Amino acid sequence: MPRPATGQVIHHGEGYTARVRVAANDRRPFRLAVSSDTEAEERNALLVALALRLRPHATADEIAKLVQRAAGAAGATAKKTLQEIEEAACLIESGETATASSALAPSFADFAKSWTSGELRKKHPDHVRDKDHDRDVQILRMYVNPCMRTKRITDVTLDDCERVMANLPRHLSPATRRHVAQCMRKVLSFAVYPGRYLPANPIPREWMPKVPRSGAKAMACLYPAEDAKLLGCRAVPLERRIAYGVLIREGMRAGELELLRWRDLDLAHGRVRLDENKTDDPRAWALSPDVVRALTWWKKRSGADDDALVVGLDLGDGAWWLRGDAHFDPKKPETSTNRRGDLRTAGVTRRELFERTASRLPIRLHDLRASFVTISLAAGRTEAWVTDRTGHKSSQMLARYARQARTWSELDMGGLQPMDRLLPEMHPRRVGGGSATPPRAARGAATRRAPSPPRGRHSSGVERAASGGPSGIRTRDLRIKSPQLYRLSYRPVGCSTSTVHSLQPRAVACPLTDPPALACT
Repeated sequence: MPRPATGQVIHHGEGYTARVRVAANDRRPFRLAVSSDTEAEERNALLVALALRLRPHATADEIAKLVQRAAGAAGATAKKTLQEIEEAACLIESGETATASSALAPSFADFAKSWTSGELRKKHPDHVRDKDHDRDVQILRMYVNPCMRTKRITDVTLDDCERVMANLPRHLSPATRRHVAQCMRKVLSFAVYPGRYLPANPIPREWMPKVPRSGAKAMACLYPAEDAKLLGCRAVPLERRIAYGVLIREGMRAGELELLRWRDLDLAHGRVRLDENKTDDPRAWALSPDVVRALTWWKKRSGADDDALVVGLDLGDGAWWLRGDAHFDPKKPETSTNRRGDLRTAGVTRRELFERTASRLPIRLHDLRASFVTISLAAGRTEAWVTDRTGHKSSQMLARYARQARTWSELDMGGLQPMDRLLPEMHPRRVGGGSATPPRAARGAATRRAPSPPRGRHSSGVERAASGGPSGIRTRDLRIKSPQLYRLSYRPVGCSTSTVHSLQPRAVACPLTDPPALACT
């Protein structure tokens, strides 16, 4: 009967060494990271038991790697290291992997989580940049992790990635399919370095799916009148309207506005700076004067300090706030259980903003940024002026908006109304909460309405029907300096010329009146 494997502990001047049999005729020495005879005996027993478990399932070299790591476990992390080695031994025993490096490596899902959670960036800030991982987390959870399951990061091959792409739902757009592939390739790239689990990325660059030009979907754009309705609607929360107004007038990303603090704004000079953004390219620009006035009022109203957020909202739900639920029934709003959306609340019901088809997306919060680019290009702004605010790196990105901008210019859609005039809270004396700037047609009608009659006691019926001039009643024609000349030059609405005077007046061009004043010959 063979003797049970017990190993051998050797105490020497430099510490302790254990001799453990990793194969039938292969005994190897392992330096122990212990400081006493008792600890040396306990660690030696653990190494012997580990080697006995793995002999039927792994080669001597693979067993030696695990035993060596267990022998060197020391300090505060010794317990965690030994637990990881125990889990690795279980994986080798179960047949899930045959190598120690694979057994000690994390699973694909766990390594991806260390990237999206920011843990990998904390360990390697020079090689892993910070970014918004909301979309990556969603893609990994829905499409990648179910196929990878407990696959170790070192065992992932190109065939595994092909399996993920083959199981994607058929309704996904080409852009989404490419995003899934990009997410997998990024995780495996970090596994090469700084993870050092793989010698090379198994996904070649040529494998990445291509997005055809026809795959781009049409995007929605808000009209100036719709923007005025949205910002002027008191039923929509004020902080949301502030966010909508800034995004469509300044062109920044929703994530940039979400992280913007008052210390990043110089309201005295009308300047904003974004040191941290998606492209890691700090930029600054001059804000629109109406945005400066609105933000100055908003800061005073909210009583915020310089370290506070400009908009204290999680704009990740901005698209749902803006458009609501696609299945909302506007004909039965009281019985609908779906979200109405801020646009419908403000009376904006243009179908194009809410429909989802094979070639069109419903409006998103990002489309307010697209509206900014479209309106700016249509107004004749240069690409440099636009990119200073949006942070686009190439003209190809702006070229996507060129056609829509030309259509906007041909239709003479005009620009947006000043933000500070549209917010009814900034004008408390105004009743109704509508737009502060009346439409052009309404302003013209108000200017051309019939003036009030004179109040003199000797005024005739005709004078009472007409507007007085020099007697104190307003007139826009500065050349009329006497009541008689005013009576002769004005024909009241609804009265014939003979009723006023037998003389027929003629039009005289006058740059100070609208419409031109009438003066007799």
